[in-house]
Amino acid sequence: MIRKLARWFLPLTLIALLGIFAIAAPVLASIPQPTILEIQEIAAYENAREDGDHLYIVKYYIAINSTYNADDLFIFRLLDEDDDEIAHATPYPFNNYGYGLGVVAFYLDADEAPDWEDNLSVQVIGNPLVDWDGDPPTASSSLIDWHTDTTGQIQQLVSIKVMSLASELERNWGVEMTTTTQGVTILSDTGAAYFLRIVPYLATVAPYVLGQYTFEPDYPVDEKPPSDDYATSLVTAIEGTIFDLSGPARSMGITWGALTAGIYYAFVIAFFVMLIAKRGLKKGMMLLLWPFVIAGAFIGVPLIVTILGGFLCLLSTSWLIYKGVSG
Repeated sequence: MIRKLARWFLPLTLIALLGIFAIAAPVLASIPQPTILEIQEIAAYENAREDGDHLYIVKYYIAINSTYNADDLFIFRLLDEDDDEIAHATPYPFNNYGYGLGVVAFYLDADEAPDWEDNLSVQVIGNPLVDWDGDPPTASSSLIDWHTDTTGQIQQLVSIKVMSLASELERNWGVEMTTTTQGVTILSDTGAAYFLRIVPYLATVAPYVLGQYTFEPDYPVDEKPPSDDYATSLVTAIEGTIFDLSGPARSMGITWGALTAGIYYAFVIAFFVMLIAKRGLKKGMMLLLWPFVIAGAFIGVPLIVTILGGFLCLLSTSWLIYKGVSG
């Protein structure tokens, strides 16, 4: 009984499966040869995300009379000198089915990357599973612009490259791929959607194109110190002048900051003692307290000490004026 059921069941199952595949899998008609199939540019970057990794950005152009998506018809391959495949990618059918001008990219971490500046090439080939009108089309290029530097420098170069390609695609496609915010040009939402799909780890290897940018300060130290270490910048500014107390500090076996702070405290305490002990002190004399408080900031005394001294000086001045000390 079981054998009889199996005899009928298995053929029916096979027919059903073939029917399902026939419905689900698109059958491509004979595909004409492309009129243009070019790899126009290849840029290689080392240390883009980690030391020793490789990022390859490829600009291509495909012209073909077809409404099938480019990722169904074409495959891009990164090849070594023996024409063995290292990596592959497919076009993103983002605009015009992925035809015309476009970009693909390959990323290889340090463990997978070949020797730097090895004899590599990029090939674009027609999908061999497709019924082409003739042999599958192919084109290749081994002209590669190599870029290696520190990770920070490479990320700047990749960002510049991506923005250049985005601007070129914008002109070619008639689609807004870039936008300017506060004077800085970055990828638009459309441009970000495209390149995030194309370039692996885009937010890491090219953070500037997404607005994650920083700028190195470009101003003299004596105008605006480029760090939070205010005292250090002041030390540098007065080095070699009459205010430089580093020599006496070394001879006393103490730090430069300790000596200047001690001198500052001594002056502040002395003037407060004079103001308290001698009520008959002329008003003009108490103005001498202010230069010493202000000078504290210029001899490297910690800023908080200068602020507190200035506050106490203001209180004492107000008190003397209120009490009407004789002139």
